[in-house]
Amino acid sequence: MNFLKIKFLLLAIFLISGSIFSQEKKILTGQILTEEPLKSSIHIINVTSKKGSVSELSGYFSVEVNPGDSLLFSSVQYKNKTLIVDEKVLEEINFKIKLSEDLTELDEVKLHKLSGNLANDISGIKIFNKFDLNAPMRRKPPPSQVERQLYTATTGPGGSRLSVLGILTGTMPLDPIINGISGRTALLKKRREKYEFKVNVEKAVYLISEETFTEDFKIPQNEIMNFAYYCAENYDLEILLDDPLELYEFFKSKALEFKASSALD
Repeated sequence: MNFLKIKFLLLAIFLISGSIFSQEKKILTGQILTEEPLKSSIHIINVTSKKGSVSELSGYFSVEVNPGDSLLFSSVQYKNKTLIVDEKVLEEINFKIKLSEDLTELDEVKLHKLSGNLANDISGIKIFNKFDLNAPMRRKPPPSQVERQLYTATTGPGGSRLSVLGILTGTMPLDPIINGISGRTALLKKRREKYEFKVNVEKAVYLISEETFTEDFKIPQNEIMNFAYYCAENYDLEILLDDPLELYEFFKSKALEFKASSALD
């Protein structure tokens, strides 16, 4: 083999090895950012190589890429997003990509044979009870922030509470005692009462609808919440939340009284 052939052979080996090196896979690591904490993983699909990965709930992910590859970030809750991998992306130490929530708008639903008057229409509406199916479902809503705070303030490790047995055995939790003496427990109870009061008022307004307040009761739209709070001051609205018709009649009976006291007429 002469020198010229050896030279060409070495050049070919160099080009082949350079090509293999240039095609060596790289790992892209980064974090997916969303407005709310993730409840499920995001799929990261390398469309070019037809390979994929999933993110952690913290948003961090790793995926095998080549420069020029197309990545698809896919999730039911968020809009799909495509990223073309370039050298700038690969050089970033803390690469981040933000996904926006996918809000699906439903087509307009039209209800026929309704007069528009809640008092007349509600008696003819058939109520479907979801619990008739005996399907496993949450019957009680998750605790609010103030309810969780109150639970923490009134219990010890493992949810233990003050008891005679705890006093006798020396396992009495100290947190409930400290929070009771400092007044934190009483403060949290007042916060819970205010929160529950506010929630019941908002539920009542939602059940009746703003249109009913303005058209049937002649309450100005900017006074609806004031009217609902006025009604709730001397009556527990929670009692009426399971009976929209009775709730309607209660608001109707209070409308003239409220307008007279507020000089709205």
